[in-house]
Amino acid sequence: MTFKDHFSKQAADYVKFRPGYPQELFDYLGSLAPTRQLAWDCGTGNGQAAVGLASVFDRVIATDASENQIANAQPHERVD
Repeated sequence: MTFKDHFSKQAADYVKFRPGYPQELFDYLGSLAPTRQLAWDCGTGNGQAAVGLASVFDRVIATDASENQIANAQPHERVD
């Protein structure tokens, strides 16, 4: 099975127009974790959730199958 990349063509627009998540979501996710040392954002897309997770976790690993999504991701010092 091959990956169907539905997002690479519009990755730059995706990052511009995607709505954000409320800080309360990340605070809640942090409250569920046994520690706040590490979080994994699987399917990170433009990385907006990864950056939000970085506000409550020490380190976030963000992955996505789309190279263009990763290339357009928002950088953050605690997100790899």
